[in-house]
Amino acid sequence: MINQIYHNYSFWEDWKYGFYDQISGSKKDEKLNSCINYFNDINLVKQFMSKVINEWKYSCEVNFSNPSINKIAYLGQASCALYDKIPCLVTMEAWNMLKPEVQAYSNEIAQENINQWFLNYKSNQLCIEFI
Repeated sequence: MINQIYHNYSFWEDWKYGFYDQISGSKKDEKLNSCINYFNDINLVKQFMSKVINEWKYSCEVNFSNPSINKIAYLGQASCALYDKIPCLVTMEAWNMLKPEVQAYSNEIAQENINQWFLNYKSNQLCIEFI
């Protein structure tokens, strides 16, 4: 376990990619369909979840260090934001429309990436301690 990390929201990559945006109407329908298509493509899920853990330093530190966050859900929502600026509330709605097997492989991919993020984070901290 790591101590909870805080960064000002202006540094959060998820915020910059529309994670917290509110949308409605045809724009919401467009993003909902995009989200469903995204999760149904296992290669896209692998690609964008990996990009989040490797490119979003501040958002990952804030969210993965928070013991109250569902880290798997966060990574799925964050990957949708990176993929197509899909807000987290739209991703939550789309999630309930997915087949159970799509949810299962997406959760597995997310957990693997979260485990990798923690390994990378701990490794980086060890390197910093020895400098």
